[in-house]
Amino acid sequence: MRNLIHLLVLTVSIGLMSCEKHELSITIANPSDIERQNEVVIAELDDLNLSSKQLILVDKATMEEVRAQVIDRNNDGIADAIAFQVSLGKKQNKQFIIREEASALTSSEVKTFARFVPERTDDFTWENDKVAFRTYGPEAQRLIEENMPGGTLSSGIDCWLKKVDYSIINKWYKENDSDPGYYHIDHGEGLDNYHVGPSRGCGGTGVLKDGQFYTSKNYVDHKVLENGPVHTSFELDYERYPVGEQLVKERKVISIDLGNNFTKYEIYVEGTDVLTTGLTLHDLEGTINSNEKGGWINYHTPHVDEELSTAIVAHPDYYMSVSEIKSDVKDESHALMNLKVKDGKVVFYSGFYWSGSEQFNNNKSWEKYLDYFAITIKEPLTVKVN
Repeated sequence: MRNLIHLLVLTVSIGLMSCEKHELSITIANPSDIERQNEVVIAELDDLNLSSKQLILVDKATMEEVRAQVIDRNNDGIADAIAFQVSLGKKQNKQFIIREEASALTSSEVKTFARFVPERTDDFTWENDKVAFRTYGPEAQRLIEENMPGGTLSSGIDCWLKKVDYSIINKWYKENDSDPGYYHIDHGEGLDNYHVGPSRGCGGTGVLKDGQFYTSKNYVDHKVLENGPVHTSFELDYERYPVGEQLVKERKVISIDLGNNFTKYEIYVEGTDVLTTGLTLHDLEGTINSNEKGGWINYHTPHVDEELSTAIVAHPDYYMSVSEIKSDVKDESHALMNLKVKDGKVVFYSGFYWSGSEQFNNNKSWEKYLDYFAITIKEPLTVKVN
C-alpha cells in the first residue's frame, strides 16, 4: 500500500510539472549614456517552438502585461520573434517574461500599419503614431506613360502629415473615395499637401554620377512581411535602371516602428558601389543643415502656413558624405546623402517633423532629436533571451 501511495504521489507530481507553462526571460540593456524612450526592440525566438497564437510579455518588475507583437515570419504557427517598446535610463537594463497564455490587453488604433492601395491606382502607404508615407506603383507609371489621367511617375517618397497618434490610412482613403481630394484638406487629423512629383521626396534613392542624378521608375512588386501593431515591414522591388553603361537594381526592405518619426530603409543594391538618397528642396526657400559626426542631413522650410523639416539619418557603417543639387528645373533640387554599398546593401532612415503636429517646439528641438536618434542607431539596445 505504501508503494502504491508513493507511486500515485509521483504520478500526480509529474502530471503537474508537465502542465506548467513555459516562461522565458528577456533582458534589454541600454549601452549608451542617454535615456531611451519608447524604443522598439525585437527579440528573436528561434528554435524555441513557442506557439504564435498564445504568447504575452510581462514586465518582471511590475508583473504587468506589456503590449507586444508576436512575429511569425513563415506563418507556420510558431513564433519567430516578439516586438515591444521599452524605456530605459542611462546604462540601465530591464527584464521581461514571455508567457504562453492569452493576452488580456485590448487592441488599439495607435499602431504601425502598411498596405497596398488598389482603390487609389496602386499606392503603397505606411504609418506609425507620428508620421505616414506613400509611394507609387506600376499602374500609376503606366497611366503617365500612356498619357492618361491619374498617374504618377516617381520612386520618390511622399509625406502624409499627421496630427493624431491613431491610424489614419484607411480612413483617409475611404473618405477620399466619396469626396475626391479629401486628404489634401486638414479635417483636424492632418493632410497630404507635400509635393513629390519626380523628385526624391523624403528619402527616395538613386545614383549620382558625373553631376547627374539617375533614379528608378515606380516599384513593380510589393510584399508585406509584418503588419503591426508595434513593428511593420514590407518589401518594394524595382526594375533595373541605367546609370551610364551600368544597370542598377534596388530591392527595398522598409520598416516602421511605434514611437519615432522615422522609417527605416534596408536596400539591397546591385550595379553600384554608392547609392544616394535625397530630400527635395522644393522652391529653395529653406535651410539645409547637416551633422557629419551624427550622420544626418536636415532641410527646414516654410510649408504652406506651417513649417516642415525633412531629414535623413544614416547608419554609421554606410555614411559617406552630404552634398546638394540646385536647379532651375522643378523637382530637380535636392539635399543629398551619399552612402557606400557594403555587403550588397545600404541602411538609412528618413522622416520628418511638421509644426502642425506640435510634436516638437521648433526646428532646433527637432535637430536635437536627430542627434539623439543618431545615437540610438549607433548604440542599439542589446537583447538577450535567457
